[in-house]
Amino acid sequence: MIKVVLVEDEEYLRKEIALTTPWQDLGCALIGEAVNGASGFELIEKTRPDLIITDIRMPGMDGLEMLSRLNESLGDKRPYAILLTGHTDFEYARQAIRIGVGDYLLKPVDDTLFHSLLLKTAQKLEKRNARRRAESELEILDKGRLALFKEFGDPVAGDNKDEYVKQAIEYIREHYIQDISLADAAGNMGITQGYLSRIFKEKTTYTFLEYLTYYRLRKAVKLLHDRSLRINEIARLCGFQDHGYFSQLFRRYLGVTPGQFRKGNS
Repeated sequence: MIKVVLVEDEEYLRKEIALTTPWQDLGCALIGEAVNGASGFELIEKTRPDLIITDIRMPGMDGLEMLSRLNESLGDKRPYAILLTGHTDFEYARQAIRIGVGDYLLKPVDDTLFHSLLLKTAQKLEKRNARRRAESELEILDKGRLALFKEFGDPVAGDNKDEYVKQAIEYIREHYIQDISLADAAGNMGITQGYLSRIFKEKTTYTFLEYLTYYRLRKAVKLLHDRSLRINEIARLCGFQDHGYFSQLFRRYLGVTPGQFRKGNS
């Protein structure tokens, strides 16, 4: 439900809109009314609605000044705004559009046009809010899961085990695009798979395969921000030969598919 604040100094019109508009049917909830720009500014700062319906000409602080101040205080979190204006205020409305106001209606307000605009705006804002929630959830997932992965740093005073693990990780960094395995890394160092498996887990807390998977997925997350690359290309560049397996693994570790992750960051 889209939260709405109504700012209008004409009491009769304000009450008419507040009492006769089928808010719920239009996907909205009227959460407050104000009689001028100053009280509207305070109410909006306090309640943080999704949508403001405001007159332009009001005593004291007018609608444009109120919206300009909200731009300064809330930035890109400023609510969407619909202006109510008379014919003589058309130039004011044009100015308002230039400072980011979403739409306007001429007075006297036509109920059919007003309700149609409210419905369309509510649907648009619901989609925007859903996208913001998805972005927030993705950010939490990104920080909460993959971000827990810590690459193994160079040991301060390492022993032979540290040196072998360091070489194994260097092998991952250089060959993660290829179809590599624990056996490949161990063979490259001239030691057994069992020994490398044991010391790798001991030193990094990850198995070789877990480390390789996290490393590849972290690379994939970075590459997904590059929209010139298709998702199957990103899978291949990160060492996943099977696009379907890449999507399945990505969803398992991040909770969303690569496509949903990219869409959530658009």
